[in-house]
Amino acid sequence: MMRTIVAAFLKAQVNKTDRNDARGIAQMMRVNLFRPVHVKTLRNQKRRALLTARKLLKEKALAFENDIRGLLRNFGLKVGMIGVGKFEERIHDLLEALPDLQEIITPLLDARRKLREEFSKLHRQLLDIVRDDEVCHRLMTIPGVGPVTSLAFVCTIDVSARFVTSRAVGPSLGLTPVINQSRVLVPHRISLKNVIILRTLISNSSFMLG
Repeated sequence: MMRTIVAAFLKAQVNKTDRNDARGIAQMMRVNLFRPVHVKTLRNQKRRALLTARKLLKEKALAFENDIRGLLRNFGLKVGMIGVGKFEERIHDLLEALPDLQEIITPLLDARRKLREEFSKLHRQLLDIVRDDEVCHRLMTIPGVGPVTSLAFVCTIDVSARFVTSRAVGPSLGLTPVINQSRVLVPHRISLKNVIILRTLISNSSFMLG
């Protein structure tokens, strides 16, 4: 979005040269078209990386499970509702009379097991961080907010002092349900900008509250 604004602003100049581009950028700074960008602390950048890696492993493991379900369905084998811990046992039970098919599915189960193991390691790291974070503890007193949501909120906000008021937090997360238009509050779809992970977690937490 910002790149488009810059291009449109500089395009208004008669002659495009490096000197004119530099003058145009300086003019944008003068009229406050550029806003300072907050650079998160190294600690919270690492926490964000942990959340992203954990989410990626979980998604890949679920994708393997769904693909295995789909492959077995072609042979009339239905896995059904089964917990994560008993998924592999259930697959072996279904394939007990089909050794040739079991040879095909076994590598997928091995890959899925490895993903689950690595996911568990990262999840334990996350719980260790939350256990020692006082702000996360306070956030988890809110109904529906758990360790993952609290840590995602903390590492996204980073330095709370950068927000003048609490109302400034919502738009930074892409949560703007109404807009002030000519002194009239108009219902509006949320902007869906930035921090997809945190916005999804907050939405899930609100659903848990009913």
